[in-house]
This record gives sequence, C-alpha cells and structure tokens, in this order.
Amino acid sequence: MAEDNEPLPIVNGVVSNFAIELKLLLPPLLFLSSLVALFRFFPSSARNLTACTSFPPPSSAVDLLTTTASPPPAANDKLQHTVVEGGVIKRNFNCYGSAAYSFILMSAYRGGGDTFAVIGLSSKPLHLFSNPTYLCQWIPHNTTEIHQNITVAGHKIFPDWGYGRVYTVVVVNCTFPFPVGHDGTGGRLLIHITATGSGDSNLNLTDTFEALTESPGSLNTSRFDSPPKYEYLYCGSPLYGNLSPQRIREWVAYHVNFFGRSSHFVLHDAGGVHREVMKVLRPWIEKGFVTLHDVKDEERFDGYYHNQFLIVNDCLHRYRFMTRWMFFFDVDEFIFVPNKTPIKTVTDSLSEFTQFTIQQRTMSNKLCYQDDNAGKAYTRYESHKLIFDIVLVTFSNDFVVISIDSGTHHLL
Repeated sequence: MAEDNEPLPIVNGVVSNFAIELKLLLPPLLFLSSLVALFRFFPSSARNLTACTSFPPPSSAVDLLTTTASPPPAANDKLQHTVVEGGVIKRNFNCYGSAAYSFILMSAYRGGGDTFAVIGLSSKPLHLFSNPTYLCQWIPHNTTEIHQNITVAGHKIFPDWGYGRVYTVVVVNCTFPFPVGHDGTGGRLLIHITATGSGDSNLNLTDTFEALTESPGSLNTSRFDSPPKYEYLYCGSPLYGNLSPQRIREWVAYHVNFFGRSSHFVLHDAGGVHREVMKVLRPWIEKGFVTLHDVKDEERFDGYYHNQFLIVNDCLHRYRFMTRWMFFFDVDEFIFVPNKTPIKTVTDSLSEFTQFTIQQRTMSNKLCYQDDNAGKAYTRYESHKLIFDIVLVTFSNDFVVISIDSGTHHLL
C-alpha cells in the first residue's frame, strides 16, 4: 500500500502548483474580458484607435502581419546565367534601384491664357545621351464641348546646359493652340515624360505628374495686362555658406536706396541665412522690401552651384507680372551709375529692349580701381555696364528664360 501511494503527493503537488498559477492569471483574464465587453459601448471615434497608425486597420492578427511584413522575393526574380545551344553561356543582367529622377518639379506658372512654364531638375545624363520627350495635357475640371481635354508637345529649355552635374535645370514650355481655363472654370496641367528607352532599351516608360492645379474661380487674368506693382524687382541667387550680417546689411541698404521705394528684393536661403543674418533681414521684411524663400531642400540634388539657375528661373516666372524690370546679380556685387545718374534714366533709355546685360568692373581689395586697359577710354554707354553676371529683363508677351551667360540668354 505504501508503494502504491508514493506517487500521489507528486501528483497533488503538480495540481496544487498549477492551481496557484491559475489564480494569478484569472484576474487579468477577467479584466480583459470586461474591457472587451465595455469597448463595444464606446463611441466610434474612441474605438478607432488605428487612426494614429500609418496603415489601414487590419481585420485580424493575420492581416496585421501581412500588412507590415514585406513579401519574400520570388524565386525567379533574379535572372541566372544559362548554357544555350552550342555550349554558349548566356549572361544575364539584373537591375536594382534608380540612379536619378527623370524630373524634380519645383514650380509651374501660367504665363497667359494659353501658355505655362514648368520649372524643375532632370537627370543630366538622360538628356546628354538621349532625347526624352515632354507632353503637356490640360484637363478641365468639367469637360464639355467648349472645355476640352487637350494635349500638346512640350518645348524643353536648358538654362545651365553644360554646367549641370547629376541634375540639370529644365524649363518646359507648354503652349496650347487656344486659351485653356482662362474663363475661370479651372483645370489641371499634367506633364508626361517619356525616356524613349534611353535607360533601358527594353523599356519605354512614361512618368506622369501634375504640374499645376487651378480651382474654379481662382484665375485672375487681369494680372497679365495690369500695370506692375513694382518698377524694379531683384531675384537673388541661392545664399549659402557663412554670410556676413554686416555685408548683407550694407548690400540691402545700398540697393533699397539705389532702386527706391518702388522696388522689391526676393532672396533665397540655401543655408546661408543664419540667425544673425535673419536679424538683419527681419526689419526689411516687415517694411515690405524683402521676401525670403527657404530653398534648402534643393541641396538634396546635385546640380550646378546650388542649383542657381533653377532658383532664378523660378523667381523669373513667379514674379514676371509684378515688375517692369527684373534684376539678377549676387550679394557681393553692387550696381553703380556714375555722375549721380538715376537708374530710371538708364532703364528708360533702354525701354525698346526686353533684355540687356551689364559688364563687370572689379573692385580692388584696396578700394581703388586699377584699369587693366589703362589706355582705353570708356564710352558713356559702357559706363552703364558695370557688373558682370547681372541681367536685367523687362517683359512683353515673349517667353523668357535666364541662362548662364550673355551669349546664351533665351528669348522665345
């Protein structure tokens, strides 16, 4: 009997220990059951806790796993080398990733009833070794017999051609045969880019993006022919590096006084407008003389000189209907007209032109100008052309693009 009863304490001990653990687990289980029962009576807004997540609420735990986990690659995705007829080894090439974007949109502007400018960056090798095409499509919000979906070929212009790096600047001009959306009905401008198989001759992919959207009633056509707000507007190149606040203060004060009250200055911060520079600019912004754009995001894309000609062409088309004359030069350059001649006298004398450039005369580091051509007599006309790399533009109905030097300015 004693031998038969020996295992019993062991069995009783196991049951006893398991009962203790059940006692420990029972309160949490009861609490969870009560919480689930109460959860049914909560308002729908309180129950929708998944709104805080970045993916739709799964219907079950299995759905959650399938939503968050990446599917395993297919076994046949990778092309293997094979031996074909005659013992020839056929080599295959597997493609991964993407080297550069076909287009990086910065902005798009309407230039009139029938024309638009789309400004951005594109892969330089794509354009250097191939010929991608652009198609412009206008889609009215309400398509009718009068307001139709229309497509035209886009005309591409390269303002910094030859100076780009991974990316080059592209301005796409979309001109339709008749005005579109000019009556305020609104619509969308789509751009279709076809690489024509340049990256992969087996593919001829087309990328499509929405460049511009006009809501009904948003277009004000009077701005195209109304008198401009400013006589002079300055479009600045990207500001970068460790700028001197004192030099910026001197530059702004000098040119506000030079151009007068009917002037405005558009500056672009590519990382150079630090706290001390901002303190200098703040009063001018508050007085309405300066507008500052933060363009630091363009530094992500490897282009020429902080994508200078992307920025100035955006400024050109953004403000072209707000000013009579537009200036392009840098903050280490000063415009000077001798003999106290007002700048308006110079611009009035050139009113028949839509664009002209200004010659450089370098300042000496000793604050004294030494002429490289001492025997040359400068004419009065040449004395107005003082600073290199300055472009002045006045506007007509022409399509204008600012390019890299005086020999390649586009006026279309």
